[in-house]
Amino acid sequence: MKRIVVLGGLGLIGSHLCMRLAAEGHDVICIDVRDMAQSPMLMPYFKRRDIRYINHNIVTPFSIDCDQIYNLASPCCLKNDGSHAIATLRTNIIGSINTLDLARRNRASVLYASAGEVYGIAGHQPFGENDQQSSSITSFAESKRAAEAIHYAYRKEYGMNCRVARVFSTYGSGCQIEDRRVVVAMIVAALRNDDIIICGNGSQLRTFCWAGDIADGLVRLMALSSDDKTAVVNLGASYEISIQALAEKIISLTGSSSRIIHAQARRDDPRRMMPDLSLARTVLRWAPSTTLNEGLQRTIEYVERQIDEVFVAPDVGVEYLGR
Repeated sequence: MKRIVVLGGLGLIGSHLCMRLAAEGHDVICIDVRDMAQSPMLMPYFKRRDIRYINHNIVTPFSIDCDQIYNLASPCCLKNDGSHAIATLRTNIIGSINTLDLARRNRASVLYASAGEVYGIAGHQPFGENDQQSSSITSFAESKRAAEAIHYAYRKEYGMNCRVARVFSTYGSGCQIEDRRVVVAMIVAALRNDDIIICGNGSQLRTFCWAGDIADGLVRLMALSSDDKTAVVNLGASYEISIQALAEKIISLTGSSSRIIHAQARRDDPRRMMPDLSLARTVLRWAPSTTLNEGLQRTIEYVERQIDEVFVAPDVGVEYLGR
């Protein structure tokens, strides 16, 4: 049994990861700035003390004995990047330094959750780990790139066991229903029979991976031996679907009367966002096991249970934000 710290453990992927690690018998400590009540999936674990919770912002140095640290702490690129740019930069950069210093004191292994946005929106695809595309100039993408560099530096100079996972679009139960990411936003709109607003003609291609599958990939990446030279691995889905087709599928699965409304295209909206998963398949022996239909049905059932419990301010439709 290991003592494992999950930073950002109340988030979508963090929740699935905490449950996975607790099921394996580890001593799991969830650290997050949010209130534990914001994670209904983890509440039974907190009550049974199967997972312990600490409220803390990793921008402030902290100390705890541990064997492994999963750093998933980061403001959402859609929800916070524009209005909370400095908080995003501080969390991803200063928070990473504080985390690595803690890991160094404990001789603990660290896994950092970066994002597919570091590749930018231009260039050939699917993206490979060695691609060096110009990133969109956002605090989220640039601070993720900087955090990756910090982890590589600690690995090189101090011999630390650091891993980086570049995580692409993820969805699943455990999400906050006010989340503006496309899958949950569309599900909420469909369940309310609200208009689903798509920017552009809806031909943008995306992949969506079930959060539990991402958690499995993170565990496999952490389990690599310290002498394995693999430092960064893409995690995501390989099945592509257009945004238009996604909206139609969600309307069909929910039996909704929602209309699909097309608005002006976004200039910064990538035409395609797809990871190259070759390294994950060969090194981690990992691939997503949850089909999109299965995952969407589970997410719909989860949102149906939560939608009456969390108030979301009414809006004119739900805008697809492009991730």
